[in-house]
Amino acid sequence: MPRTVPPRILLAEDDPVSQEFLAASLRALGCEVSPVADGAHALASARAQAFDLLILDRSLPRKRGDEVLRELRADPHAASRGAMAIATTADPETALHAQLRDAGFDRVLVKPLGAAVLRRALHESGLLDEALPAKLLDDDDGIATCGNAETLASLRAMLAAELQTLQGEFDVLARDRDALRERMHRLRAACGFCGATSLQRAAAVLSDARRDDDPARLAAVERDFRRVLAATLAALPPQASA
Repeated sequence: MPRTVPPRILLAEDDPVSQEFLAASLRALGCEVSPVADGAHALASARAQAFDLLILDRSLPRKRGDEVLRELRADPHAASRGAMAIATTADPETALHAQLRDAGFDRVLVKPLGAAVLRRALHESGLLDEALPAKLLDDDDGIATCGNAETLASLRAMLAAELQTLQGEFDVLARDRDALRERMHRLRAACGFCGATSLQRAAAVLSDARRDDDPARLAAVERDFRRVLAATLAALPPQASA
């Protein structure tokens, strides 16, 4: 059965660059991410909040990832005591990977991690129902619509700003059917000029779903729209999303 809410993930990674990349990649997949930089904070967060998945670096400061998981599993009152857990490590040694699995991790991922590896791990863990569209931005379609590459780049910069605003406003907007339909109408036009065909289709599906009184279907459509929105924003060139 499809998930109706985004997966909630605790990401424990002490390297700032790696943490930023992993958090952005997970959000682009439609996940809700809570990043922390050390084992003590990871344990406190996992005790207080219910996460679907814990991604713990094995070599975290203040408490290693395997120590965090051991203490969490031993705490009967911890909110995330039974959450799935993935260990990350830069060490390719299979003996260490076996030790981490014996410590309770469901799988071990070797750093540096790519977005495709994360997507596959989440899909195999049952946290992603389906793959994202293969082509989020169609350059040829965008240039054919707006005339040239320079205009396309300018329009995509405007689209990136719109998507960032929409992410922050969506929870409120989703409670007003008329306002959401009007916003989706404008978004579909903007996506058409920018070659953002996957988001254009997702906006159309969401607009139609707002006429549906089935809460489960609507929740699933909203979840998919958020996922494609985040992925489209992440796919825009750096100069467009700045």
